[in-house]
Amino acid sequence: MRQKVHLLAILMAMLFSTSALAQVVDPMEAMVITPAEGTVTSLHSFTITFAGLPVVVRQDSIPTLMKGGGGTASGRMRAGDDGTSVLVDFDQTFTDPGQYFLNLPDASIIVNGRPLLPLTLRFIIEGTVESFYDQITIDPAEGEVAKLQYFTISFPQYVGEITYGSMAILTNNTTQQSFYTEMIGVGYSVLVYFPDEVTEAGDYTLTIPAGSINIFTLGEDVRELVYHYSIAGAPNFILGDVDGDGHVNIADVTALIDILLSGAAATPAADVDSSDSVNIADVTTLIDMLLSAN
Repeated sequence: MRQKVHLLAILMAMLFSTSALAQVVDPMEAMVITPAEGTVTSLHSFTITFAGLPVVVRQDSIPTLMKGGGGTASGRMRAGDDGTSVLVDFDQTFTDPGQYFLNLPDASIIVNGRPLLPLTLRFIIEGTVESFYDQITIDPAEGEVAKLQYFTISFPQYVGEITYGSMAILTNNTTQQSFYTEMIGVGYSVLVYFPDEVTEAGDYTLTIPAGSINIFTLGEDVRELVYHYSIAGAPNFILGDVDGDGHVNIADVTALIDILLSGAAATPAADVDSSDSVNIADVTTLIDMLLSAN
């Protein structure tokens, strides 16, 4: 009888120690993700385990895969059939070079009854230096614009710092007038802001000098970046010159009233308050314009 009691005590101790072990295992230390964090060739699906501990995935959880300097894709996540793994997958396969972040929401994974804090797992798809430059984007995009003042340049790798004293240069190639301003590095972007809005017609070049942006993971100084814009010429009419004689005076007030009374088509010059419609408010604005000029 004493031997049976001794064996029972040993079994209970073993069961207790196994249960206690499961309780003390830190899920974050036991976590293994496939593919492992670091350099990969592509990204599409992931498997996460916690040393055999049971897992539950909250049904409404939405994982995201964010590309540094690029967009964010939403995927799906669920517990594996074995009850000890988490499966995450996305509709597309990512192969573009750059830095990627797999984000799993707060409490989306419950390991052995313990909800986990938000998880961010980091990956890198390597590419050539040329592929780095191919992925740089700017807002506003190059081409014809109405004005120039704010620019956001986005990179596929994290911006380390801006070289002290470096200036972005906006040049009106038609008049040869140039504007200078400092740059600010924010995450994967460089922000360029000119204090005064530029609206003068002409062809413009925004130049970011070579070596002014430091991206430590690139392995070389960022080369000179040049972007081209154009602002169309001013309208070929004088605002308020309703009768089209090249002058703005009391005769234009009369002409504007005639247009309103007759219902005749109005010229762009008649939209004096720039409201995209011609009405009595334009008469008031035109009179105010004439009075303020005298």
